[in-house]
Amino acid sequence: MVVHGGYPEPRVAREALAARDAGWQVDVVAMRRPDEPPVELVDGIAVLRLPFSHRWRAGALDTAREYLGFTALACARVGALAVRRRYEVVHIHNPPDFLMLAAVVPRLFGARVVLDVHDFAPELFAERFGTGRGSVAAKRVLDFVEALATRFATAVVTVHDPYRRALEARGVPPEKITVVLNSLDERLVPAATAPAEREGFRVVYHGSITPHYGIELLVEAAAQVAGEVPELKLEIYGDGDALRNVRSRVEELGLSDRVYLSGRFLLHGDVLERVRSASVGVICSLPVERNKVAVPTKIFEYALLGVPIVTVDRPSIREYFSPRELRFFRAGNADDLAEALREVAAAPEVAAARAEAARRRYDEYRWSLSARRYVELLDRLSQAA
Repeated sequence: MVVHGGYPEPRVAREALAARDAGWQVDVVAMRRPDEPPVELVDGIAVLRLPFSHRWRAGALDTAREYLGFTALACARVGALAVRRRYEVVHIHNPPDFLMLAAVVPRLFGARVVLDVHDFAPELFAERFGTGRGSVAAKRVLDFVEALATRFATAVVTVHDPYRRALEARGVPPEKITVVLNSLDERLVPAATAPAEREGFRVVYHGSITPHYGIELLVEAAAQVAGEVPELKLEIYGDGDALRNVRSRVEELGLSDRVYLSGRFLLHGDVLERVRSASVGVICSLPVERNKVAVPTKIFEYALLGVPIVTVDRPSIREYFSPRELRFFRAGNADDLAEALREVAAAPEVAAARAEAARRRYDEYRWSLSARRYVELLDRLSQAA
């Protein structure tokens, strides 16, 4: 596996452990966070870390250096490993799509190649860097790279059915695509399904803090509700390009004593342990192009943990959960989000009933089902090699 990110990263780790449990030997080439060793055995997975780490709030030039530099080193490392290890399968996690270059040498030695589409790289770039003349040209290049990557791959894996349909619309043959949902590996949080005692009215968000995820909107909604719900606390776990703006908005609205910002990413198990006793988990992504067909992983996590969920209203989310299980609000509308928070605070028993219904619905999406689908794909690729 090759990932432009650290390890363990939740999706990468879930798939690596599923493969390990099925008898595969797994190497992961990843980025190196501060204080991490260059080589480490993590839960039976050999992790080989390259001397790059992701920089939030970097400009376009620094971002290009990071992505291209990591890709170049990954190509060299994976190529050298492939000569000795003769991999049966090389699994590339996007973005970027041009990280597929790391699979070229193994492919020459007969390896099958999986492209795992976590996100659509062209839209991701456009959202981050705007739509100027240079950005438009760069997006066209990334569209072309995406098409090459999906053609080069033996198989394409993606995170849910809306992305599967989008990939088909982009010309990827349906038979080439396997959906492996971003649901939660229950083994990572063994106490998650036990009832959690809740204190006060704790509103939580965890994950990347980037503009399109709408965290400032959540802060504005919390400010509207704070006077009516004295016990309200807002907890935001994560880091990202918008963290500085979120901090400023918290101060502007006089919420410094109501809002906790971790300012960093926590280990996946640690953050889930913190949010599992929350009064409500919020998904507040904005109505921008790249969010139209997204199904946030947090929905599956909150559902399993039994946390009541308030989320933006999108067809892609309604494909997996209904209003009987989630409280929807209009994307981008702070007033509507504030009203949803008021309802949850005023009628916790109704919110708890929705949360229980969401937990029951989650049974259809359990990680064990996706893990089996992923391992079956690996076995088919191995037999065809």
